[in-house]
Amino acid sequence: MAVTGSPLDFATACAPAVDRGVFETLLVRDGRPLLAGRHLARLHASVGTLYGAALPQGLGAALADAAAGHALARLRIEVAPRGASPPALAIKIAPLDRALVLPAAEAALVAVRVSGGAGAHKLIDRSWFEQIEGLAGAGVRPLLLSRADELLETTRANVFLLRDGVLATPPLDGSILPGVVRAVVLEHARRLGIEARELPLTLTQLREADVVLLSGSLALLERVRMHGGRRSTAAADRLGGELAATVCL
Repeated sequence: MAVTGSPLDFATACAPAVDRGVFETLLVRDGRPLLAGRHLARLHASVGTLYGAALPQGLGAALADAAAGHALARLRIEVAPRGASPPALAIKIAPLDRALVLPAAEAALVAVRVSGGAGAHKLIDRSWFEQIEGLAGAGVRPLLLSRADELLETTRANVFLLRDGVLATPPLDGSILPGVVRAVVLEHARRLGIEARELPLTLTQLREADVVLLSGSLALLERVRMHGGRRSTAAADRLGGELAATVCL
């Protein structure tokens, strides 16, 4: 099953410490920070909206320098406000296990109803997400639902449904993160001739899906469930193959 058990309820509103800053996580392959331009564009938008500031010049070159020589790694950029001074910037990089990229194992989800989404910015303060993950327990991924049982995202990924060969994902209405890989998956789908829709989705539609997929910057496309839709299985395989080719795995 895509979702285990009945939805859990989480009453605490999302109120992160915005002043701790924002971050981006990039996948590094063969010395290249993948999709760096898109990640920097999202980071630039968040820094401008939240802090009225701009990213420093030459950040793209700094990321390339940090990634050089790394076969497979995760690269993290952190930007924190400092009042009237330019924001503080930190770049960190660490090796990444190949098995974490396009993982073969299927994930299990538990639905968690929340009073509102986390919003469109990737904030360093993840305490709200961590509380939800603690409520859900080990070995499962919390899938956030609105009080009306509309799908939002997991605490770490955007969500896609495949049914009868058609791909669907919740819209960017300000309540969820505009995932970089989410956008890439939609582009790949349309290029492959897979119908792709962005529209409100419900828990019922999730339960009826042939395949449920999660997209993120490191585990690019993770499968949650398949239960027999031949067209959807083929579409999921093609999408996974396209992303694997993108990172040369």
